[in-house]
Amino acid sequence: METTNKNNNLKVKYQFFKTILLALSLSIVFSNNAFAQFENKTTIIGWVTDVQNNPLDGVSIQANGEGAKTKSDGKFELILHKSHSKKLELLISKLGFKEQKIKVNTSKLAKDLKIQLVSDGNKLAKYQIEKVSIEPEVLSVMKEKWGESFIHAQYPKQFLNNIITLTPGEDVQTAIDKAHESGGGIVYLTEGIHTTDDLKIKSKVTLCGAGRSKTILKHTGNGHFMSQAAQKLTDIVFKDITLQGGEHTKSGLGLRGQNDDRHERFMWQNVNITGVNSHGIGISRVNHIVMDNSHFQNNGLKGSLHHNVYFLFVSYVLQSDCDMSDPAEGKSNKYTSTSHLLTQRCVMKNGKGNGIQADNDQGGYLFFHKHHLSGFARVAMWFPCEEYYNKFQYTEDPKWVPQNVILNRCEVINNGYGAMWRIVRGESNVINSYFDNEKIDMGLLKCDVKMDKKSVFKKGNEFYEDVKEWPKDLKLLG
Repeated sequence: METTNKNNNLKVKYQFFKTILLALSLSIVFSNNAFAQFENKTTIIGWVTDVQNNPLDGVSIQANGEGAKTKSDGKFELILHKSHSKKLELLISKLGFKEQKIKVNTSKLAKDLKIQLVSDGNKLAKYQIEKVSIEPEVLSVMKEKWGESFIHAQYPKQFLNNIITLTPGEDVQTAIDKAHESGGGIVYLTEGIHTTDDLKIKSKVTLCGAGRSKTILKHTGNGHFMSQAAQKLTDIVFKDITLQGGEHTKSGLGLRGQNDDRHERFMWQNVNITGVNSHGIGISRVNHIVMDNSHFQNNGLKGSLHHNVYFLFVSYVLQSDCDMSDPAEGKSNKYTSTSHLLTQRCVMKNGKGNGIQADNDQGGYLFFHKHHLSGFARVAMWFPCEEYYNKFQYTEDPKWVPQNVILNRCEVINNGYGAMWRIVRGESNVINSYFDNEKIDMGLLKCDVKMDKKSVFKKGNEFYEDVKEWPKDLKLLG
């Protein structure tokens, strides 16, 4: 009898601990997806191919006013934040293919959708850029907060009547020169590994490949992978290609425009840039930049002043569905004197220092929508107020920090500090966003930033009226 009771007690204890372990495992799952607790998000995962089962990159998936893009393996992850009916219609589209509509039942979690698109016979589609669909919520919030002040990026013009096709081993620079000299054109790199010395990029040229997982252009030179051949450049496109830095590569693209006559209209679509010693993209004095569904990763090998993407005195920028994660030493993206910036559904993860930095004069109207920042040892969003040309002297002046900043449905988690801003004012708002960081979620010095009741700050925020209150373990300058 005593033995039976002991066995029963052991069974009860076993069931108790089993229940505890199950609860713990569930809590781990949910804590890793903390933002899902904040809002009832629905995630739909699937793959899109052509009729030969080749994965399609850059396919647009839209539903209920929200969207996503497929990556090079054809996979998409559509995350719906807003309430919707159980039966949802997906709109699937890509230039060169017939648009398709599919109904899904979101009460049955859709994790393995297989979608095939049929060609529409457009033979020029593989060279053409597609315009980005900006989520309607972005436009409505902009209208409400900023009126008509925000200026959107313009798209580059393309010249599709002149196509030069290259196979591996043929000279890329010669093709760029020919396309430019004929009034514009397409330089198309077929599938395979192409190599090149330093390139001079020229106006009205589209450089594209057969797909970023299929066409790789490797740099073998000692200078910039690409730099400018003229004082002013216009209408340049990079599409469906991987640009791979070499041992001695400086910047992936190094451009310096003129204050009174800036470069204009650049676009990257379905592009990878990686392995560059200095900036993956390092451009100054450029107007109208579009970066769509592209990865700028593992650049900045040279040191902490070199970044995946570096903007200096640029205006009218659209970054959509881009991933600037894993900067080697520097930042994911540095926005110095950047104005009229819209980032939509972008990801930045894992850095030794800051995720992004926005600073200096002529900066403002920065809109971050569904931006994810995580894994930065120092600060995810660093907005100092030091003069660019004298950044090691503390300057407390709104001139040196962007004004009018909006975070909408952003996720800033697992960083040392979330956002540390100084003197950010104008119509600045944090809306429907989620913060959960190690030390402080938002530290605001003399800022005027409005935070809606739906935003969550798990670690809490600090508001400073004197720079002497700034955290001692966080460097004030630099």
